[in-house]
Amino acid sequence: MTSTPHIVVAGTRRTWSPERKRAILAEADDPATTASEVARRHGLHASLLFRWRRALRAGAPAPMAGSRPRFIPLGLQAPPSSVRDEPLHPGGIEIELAGDHRGRAEAGAEVALLQGVIAALLGR
Repeated sequence: MTSTPHIVVAGTRRTWSPERKRAILAEADDPATTASEVARRHGLHASLLFRWRRALRAGAPAPMAGSRPRFIPLGLQAPPSSVRDEPLHPGGIEIELAGDHRGRAEAGAEVALLQGVIAALLGR
């Protein structure tokens, strides 16, 4: 059984130029080798190679040491209203349930009756 030598990965933070990262990634893309072997040769963790690869494929530059996240203000339009245009009678309510079930009740409707209608719509 052959044993492979254990290579210690540097414990200090290093910076890599984008050109050097691309060269290391190109070396890792070679089918004759593995990402782990390339990482060991260069003294870094394989997970860092995969992070660089994801960043490169996403079109974003690999994060540099000390860089801070940037936030972009985002404004979204309000979702279209599902409220009907037809007005309810004064004091009336509309109950909307899952499955596109709707029920309307006039002011003064009996609560027990409404509970029965809702239970029937829900299939209980």
